[in-house]
Amino acid sequence: MRTFYTALAVLAIALGVQGAAMADDITADVLTYDGNTKVVTAKGDVVIHANQGATITGSNGEYHFEDRSAFLEGGVHYVKDQTTLYADKMYLYQDKTARGIGSVNFHDELEKRTLKGDDVMYNPDTGFGKIEGNGYLESPDGILQAPHIEGNMKQVKVVATGGVNLSSSLHNAVGYGDQAVYTRTGANGTDGKLVLTGNAWVNQNGNSFNGPELVLRDEDKVVETTGRSTIVITNTGSTGSDSGSSSSGGGSTAPQGPVTAATPIAGRPEEAGSPLEIKDSK
Repeated sequence: MRTFYTALAVLAIALGVQGAAMADDITADVLTYDGNTKVVTAKGDVVIHANQGATITGSNGEYHFEDRSAFLEGGVHYVKDQTTLYADKMYLYQDKTARGIGSVNFHDELEKRTLKGDDVMYNPDTGFGKIEGNGYLESPDGILQAPHIEGNMKQVKVVATGGVNLSSSLHNAVGYGDQAVYTRTGANGTDGKLVLTGNAWVNQNGNSFNGPELVLRDEDKVVETTGRSTIVITNTGSTGSDSGSSSSGGGSTAPQGPVTAATPIAGRPEEAGSPLEIKDSK
């Protein structure tokens, strides 16, 4: 039997008349509204049709009318336009950042981008994304796998740390490094640059490169090395084999355009640096 409190219905009507942003509707087996905190607590088969077209389902959760945020747990499924998220728990923040915790799979079909990990944050509006634990980021540029991945997909700057495995169809390459930094001046920029540092290794077109730092550029589709490096050429017909032996001083450490490795990651919300939230089961 579903229980709906009169206070909740009255509040919904009042907010609708005032034109305030709010959830379109919340359905569950049991709903409780706290007039002091303006928080609705839901138990059992929760369905939230949130503002701006998002639909979230889970076993239990709550919705905050004050800041338009929400929390759900138990087989959470989030859908908004062409964006979907599956997770054990989910937080929806005021700035529209969605955060999944536990077996997270976040897919943005419009951008052809997938984020997976133990703790994943993503905001389709700003382009900011962060993955902690078993990180996996797939985009048209390739695949990055690392314990920690953070970046802005519109700026573009992505930093992966903790031991990074990469696969790039764009460069016909696979590789590894302690850290990877990919920068580009916007989603449609042509000056993309991937820098692998620390025990870096790349195999491109059958040729092997390893050294303290390896650089791959989108335009040239070649590998540059800095420091003491080793190159093993097994495919002399591949493009960019000779260019891989160049150690080009400053050119290999400073990306073209205004985006550099030192540029702060744009769109980073306050919640990105906060510890994992813990919610007691309601």
